[in-house]
Amino acid sequence: MERRPESEHGKRLRRLSSSREAMRRPPTLMLSVPPIVKAPSDDARLAAIAVGLNVRLRSADMPGPMQERAFRCTRALLDASLHKRPNPSQIAMSLKKEFDSVYGPAWHCIVGKSFGSFVTHSSGGFVYFSVDKLCFLIFKTEVRPLIKLSLPFTKLNVNN
Repeated sequence: MERRPESEHGKRLRRLSSSREAMRRPPTLMLSVPPIVKAPSDDARLAAIAVGLNVRLRSADMPGPMQERAFRCTRALLDASLHKRPNPSQIAMSLKKEFDSVYGPAWHCIVGKSFGSFVTHSSGGFVYFSVDKLCFLIFKTEVRPLIKLSLPFTKLNVNN
């Protein structure tokens, strides 16, 4: 195969590319740097917490940190009643009070082995999960301030 004579432009391009490659080439002596490890995603972290606490998430429309709080509080309440049978009403009341105090009023909690539900909840305020043989439903409803109605006072005549 016959080689063509190289133009001045071709020589300049080859010099530029070889100098760029030299700049990109790592030095011969390099320090050992550990690889960058990405932090697990929030979903993976929450799933790991749920597995560790023996929680089975059924359905949720709630931010991860709130779900985590529900899981941890539930596990703590169940662990506190290990010596006796857990009281679902007591657990529901405790979870409701916890969520009311931390996230504001209008939280509702249902705990039991078997129950049906059909609820309307505020966006971002619903979680349904089970631990051992108990199921837990925690949800928030919208709170609207009462507006005083200014109705004109009318006297009723009762002696007719």
